[in-house]
Amino acid sequence: MRLLLYGTAVCACWILLSHCAAIGKADSSCDTIRIVSNDLTLVEAEQYCRYAIAERQKVERFWGTTWTEIIHIDVDNRYKISRALTTKRRGFIEMPLNGVRAQTSGLLHEMVHVYAPSMNRFLAEGLAVYLQQKLGGNAAFPNFGKDLRQLARHNLSGVSSLERLTKVRTPRPLRTVMQEEAAYILAGSFVGFLIENYGLQMFRNLYEGGNYESVYEKNLTVLETEWRSDLRR
Repeated sequence: MRLLLYGTAVCACWILLSHCAAIGKADSSCDTIRIVSNDLTLVEAEQYCRYAIAERQKVERFWGTTWTEIIHIDVDNRYKISRALTTKRRGFIEMPLNGVRAQTSGLLHEMVHVYAPSMNRFLAEGLAVYLQQKLGGNAAFPNFGKDLRQLARHNLSGVSSLERLTKVRTPRPLRTVMQEEAAYILAGSFVGFLIENYGLQMFRNLYEGGNYESVYEKNLTVLETEWRSDLRR
């Protein structure tokens, strides 16, 4: 009888420990990604780690190996938005738990910020939005899979110029100039226009410290006019 009771107690202990492991802090590393979370189970963390590796590879193929260290992803229910450009350390990403589980958070968007940070908030967010649509494994803010061209055409109503947006410097948010969703959509559409019509290398020259006239031999006003005309087609 004592042996039976001992066996039952041991079994109960293992069940309790297993349950604690499932709901405790998950820490999963796979190659160049590390997932840390107080909310994800270990299985969820491992699955998200593999997903993150695939998203990272997409960014690296497009932009190049401008970041070679581990990317740390913290998934937490406290976070309301995903964030990488304005975290304290490059290579650290904050992801909201609900967005991760619903597959609506822009992980590739945030990885773009790790690989291609910029003090030009307009271009930084534009590149991340454009590549989330072009390469991302899920639909995410601001367009959630809808066509950026159509949304940009709709959001241009009442916007006379992009100039105020292009002057925003990181970490200042674009929402200080315009409604955030509209600002991100316009940024993504404009950056996409530059890359698709003038090539990635010219955009990189702009992104890495050039100005519109030195890179494109056209000022912002001319390029914006071309972009607006393209949207009307």
